Amino acid sequence: MSLTVLHLSDPHLDGGPERTARLRAALDLLPDSRRPDAVLVTGDVADTGDPVAYARFREAMEGRGPWLAVPGNHDDPARFGTPPVATLDLDGLRIIGLDVTVRGEDHGELRPETAGEASAAAEGAAVTVLAFHQPPITLGHGYIDPMGLRNPDALAALIERIGTVAAVLCGHAHTAGAGTFAGVPVRLAPGIVSALGTDPDHRPLTDGGLPPGAALHRFDGAAVTTTFHYAR
Repeated sequence: MSLTVLHLSDPHLDGGPERTARLRAALDLLPDSRRPDAVLVTGDVADTGDPVAYARFREAMEGRGPWLAVPGNHDDPARFGTPPVATLDLDGLRIIGLDVTVRGEDHGELRPETAGEASAAAEGAAVTVLAFHQPPITLGHGYIDPMGLRNPDALAALIERIGTVAAVLCGHAHTAGAGTFAGVPVRLAPGIVSALGTDPDHRPLTDGGLPPGAALHRFDGAAVTTTFHYAR
């Protein structure tokens, strides 16, 4: 099994043309000869939950092949239209998308019922990937780190229970990132709407003038290799 997943995050669509164009630029990073097997978007699809923004998102995803999106803290779960646990099956790889958002808060939480559904969803899969918005690892950034997954122990227990998790894929930080959690690779996709600055005390915290980016994950069985790409 050799599969590629184009991983995007944080387009923060507002219904206007500028942010939609940034999303499309990230989606078009790869030439047709390197078309991914699937596209994954890990949250904050819309900036304020505007239904027009979700309509623009669905339009941008048309013809992109299999894709899965999970909600972020800026999304409206009712308008997002994805259940708390959603799956995308590829050839030997199952991506399990989780809603870990907490209504009205920036941090994430893996709820017991979501973990139970995710464990059931992983049954029978040779290789699984868990995808959600807030990362379970800290990045050493004083602004972002308090907004991560607040109960990482619950995620560690889920990873152990499933037993076939090859990677955890997240967003939220608006920066590319890589780490390890519970013995599993963690990868963060760059932000589409903006890029996080390195100084947590500097305002503005993000730069919307930098190009949008994406992560490309290649899965060879349970082994994952990640490269990061940016639009020109």
